[in-house]
Amino acid sequence: MARLKQRIERTLKTTSIRFLRANLRFKRRFSRRANCVFITALPKSGSTLLTVMAAQASGYLPFFLGDDHLNEQDLYPPKLIDSWSMNVVCHQHTRASRVNLERMRDFAIRPVILTRNVHDAVVSLADHLGRESLDTPTFSVPPEFLEMPREAQLDAIVDLALPWHLQFVAAWQRAEIDKLWLTYEELVADPGDTLHRVLAFYGLERDDAAIERAVAQAFSGAKARFNKGVAGRGSAELSAAQKDRIAALARHFRDVDFTCIGMSSP
Repeated sequence: MARLKQRIERTLKTTSIRFLRANLRFKRRFSRRANCVFITALPKSGSTLLTVMAAQASGYLPFFLGDDHLNEQDLYPPKLIDSWSMNVVCHQHTRASRVNLERMRDFAIRPVILTRNVHDAVVSLADHLGRESLDTPTFSVPPEFLEMPREAQLDAIVDLALPWHLQFVAAWQRAEIDKLWLTYEELVADPGDTLHRVLAFYGLERDDAAIERAVAQAFSGAKARFNKGVAGRGSAELSAAQKDRIAALARHFRDVDFTCIGMSSP
C-alpha cells in the first residue's frame, strides 16, 4: 500500500514538472520573449526606488521572479515561465550562482547590479532591522538583536551579513553575462541619469520629460520606501576595529575589485 501511494505521488510530481515544461515549449513556439528589466541588488542599496522608477518610465509590470521574498536569492522557474510573454520589472537580492546564470541565459535576462558603500550599508541595515523586521533573505538575525547595544548590533551585521555582500559582488564580477553595474551613490546623486542608463541598457528610449515624471512619481509614492542615507555616515559610526574586520573579509577574494562598495581591492 505504501509503495502504491509513493508511485502515485511520484507520478503526480512528474506530471506537474512535465506540465511546466510543456507550458514553456508552448510559449516559446507561439509567443516571443518579452523584455525583463531585472535589478539584483545588495540590501539597502535603493533597489526598490530604482524599480519603481523603471516601472513608471517603461510602463512595465512589477513582477517578482522568486518563490518567496525570504528566498529571493534564487530565481523560480514557474515565475520565469509565467513572465515569458510579459514586459516586467523585477528586483531581488539574487546570487550569481551557476543555476541562476543558466536560467538568466535561458530566459534572456540581462541584470542590473546595484551596490552601495559597505560602511553605509551596515548602519542602514541596522536601522532597517530595528524599524521594520528581523526577517532578511541574506542572513539569520539573532533573535535578541533589538535588545543589543548599538555597537553589538553593528558587530553582528559585520560578522553575519557582510560575508554575503562580498560574495555577491565577487560572484557577479566573475559571471560571464551581459550586465550593467550601478551604485546607490550614483542613484542618489542623479536619479534621472541613473534611470536613463537602465532604460538604455534594455533598449528603451524615453525623453527627458518622461524621465523626470517617472522620478517625481517614484519619490512621491509610498512604494519606493526610500530613506536617503547620508554618505559617509557608516565611516563615521563604525569603529576602527569594525572597519578592520570588514577589510579583512576581502582577503578571501584576491581577484575581485571591491571599489564599487567603497573598499580597496585586496
